Amino acid sequence: MRKSICTLVLIVELLFGSGCATDMKNIEKLNYANAIGVDYKDGKYYAYIQFIDFQNVAKTSDDKKGPARIWIGEGVGYTFEEALFQPYETAQERIIWGHVTVLLISESALKEGIKEIYDCFSRYHEYRLTPWVYATRESVKDIFSVPGFYQRSPLSTILHEPKGTHSQNSYVTSIRLQQLIRQINEPGFTSCIPTLAVNKIQWSVKNKPDPKLTIDGAIFLKSDTYRSYIPLKELSGLRWVQPGIIRVGIPVPDHKDPSVQVVVDNPKASLKYMSRGDRPQYDVNMKATGYIVNRTKDDLLNFGQLTSETEKAIEVEIRSLFRTGIDKKTDVLNLEYDLFRYHYGKWKAMSPAEDRLLTDDAIHDIHIDLNITHSSSEKNKSVQGSSRH
Repeated sequence: MRKSICTLVLIVELLFGSGCATDMKNIEKLNYANAIGVDYKDGKYYAYIQFIDFQNVAKTSDDKKGPARIWIGEGVGYTFEEALFQPYETAQERIIWGHVTVLLISESALKEGIKEIYDCFSRYHEYRLTPWVYATRESVKDIFSVPGFYQRSPLSTILHEPKGTHSQNSYVTSIRLQQLIRQINEPGFTSCIPTLAVNKIQWSVKNKPDPKLTIDGAIFLKSDTYRSYIPLKELSGLRWVQPGIIRVGIPVPDHKDPSVQVVVDNPKASLKYMSRGDRPQYDVNMKATGYIVNRTKDDLLNFGQLTSETEKAIEVEIRSLFRTGIDKKTDVLNLEYDLFRYHYGKWKAMSPAEDRLLTDDAIHDIHIDLNITHSSSEKNKSVQGSSRH
């Protein structure tokens, strides 16, 4: 009896042991893709794959790390899928796609259309729809090659982790692939994709330049159609009206001659439709709280005056953004989507409605409700008065 039991246990171990031996692979025998890049030039797609050495990411027994090692694979084809297949030829080991956290698309590829790119992601089971989506006007390979601080890998940069710096200084909200797919399939929606560039002058190590990634603007799409690129210096008004903004700083009364630096938390904007004849108009309403972080002049000491001047500065930025959108034929405030979503009959009657909305009189008024709560110092309270006016 005991012999029979031992024989049965041995057979079970052999069956399960052999199954595990054939199905499982050690992680060092797999290639983990961390980012995918897309470019388009000379009538062909260029696909890029970023591999990062996990030995630099994980702690070692002696707690010592060397410089981050990055591999970038490149494939070329007449379709994006064909280009993405080419690196298989030299990959040496199986590529795992479930760890991709970034999709970086060049401006030229976006001009060709994004549907072919996201169609690939939506069909293959290993791909997730959660990667951050960025655009770039620079080399995809250059963006993928920039490491983090302290010899860390690119996993510690805004390419893979944009939330950290966004919580301290919000300008353009990052977007995930699933959000972008939803937006470009919504009638009248204008999508905003932040653009990445390499800043080679702001940081240095031992008096030598240490390049770092930066958001230098945004590319706007309407459905699958490229609309425009707007540089960061012309996008200051976007931070007051775009969802997901956390913390914003603004000099008051203006950038050239500021008296006070005010930080505004969690601005929330909404649109209110107004029907005036055959021309649609909108009011923009924004509500937020703020506080003083720096004072350079002894003016704007009255609470009501400071609040009023800050609201005026915010309004100037929003109107400037809308004016830029008109010049570039881009509905940066998503007025048409609001018309489609909440006033469908009017949208249907004037379709295409964008031309009527991209006019100087489309914005009737801008209402800012700002509550400046404190001056960030118990010993130096520069805000005086308990009422706004």
